[in-house]
Amino acid sequence: MNKIKIQNNFLLQHLLVGIIALFLMFVFWLAHYEWDDEMRLWRAFGDVGYSLLFMTLIIGPLSKLWMRSNFLLLWRREFGIWFAVMAIIHGILIVDGWANWDIAKFFGYEFVPQLGRIVRIEPGFGLANTLGFVAFLWIIVLAFTSSDKAMKWLGAPSWKWIHTGSNTIFYLVSIHTAYFLFIHYTESFHKTVPPESTFVIPFIVMSITVLVLQISSYIKVVKSKNKRLEQK
Repeated sequence: MNKIKIQNNFLLQHLLVGIIALFLMFVFWLAHYEWDDEMRLWRAFGDVGYSLLFMTLIIGPLSKLWMRSNFLLLWRREFGIWFAVMAIIHGILIVDGWANWDIAKFFGYEFVPQLGRIVRIEPGFGLANTLGFVAFLWIIVLAFTSSDKAMKWLGAPSWKWIHTGSNTIFYLVSIHTAYFLFIHYTESFHKTVPPESTFVIPFIVMSITVLVLQISSYIKVVKSKNKRLEQK
């Protein structure tokens, strides 16, 4: 009976987080109305993915700072899995729709007919996509190990080590996103500059919030540990 109840809660939580993801998808799709449909779509998936990553990462430190938020720990896995789904789709849409599975183009190299050879067009673009690609691979690993069975098979210490990678993913994805929000689409690109993304302000707010909560919770944990040692 308890097993059925746990399974039902698992499905219900995934359903609710999925609805949140679809709602955010609709919001970001509308927000990018000035972009062409293809770019609009993969940008919306990317924005939703970052929003779900934000939710996944603030739950841990928030629970340490505010005990009443502990119930959110039960939702962390679902937010993480849906983040992975959105991020993977975002990556596939870009590789398939924009790069056309051209590896060189994806990493910032293009064939220039006038020169008769492949040259590096946008160094920053290649670096940003390299960071995104590394994050993409790590996201896949986290997605496939986000289950009780995987944790049991790997063992708690190994599983925990793998999933601390979510913080690394945050930094990789943040730098990747920041490049495309603030650097890539400028006049130096020698093309028509698209309108500024509406995700700029949410990105800044979410990124700073994650950092502030992580630092604050770390300080609190260290102070609590030192206090216990002093009492002994």
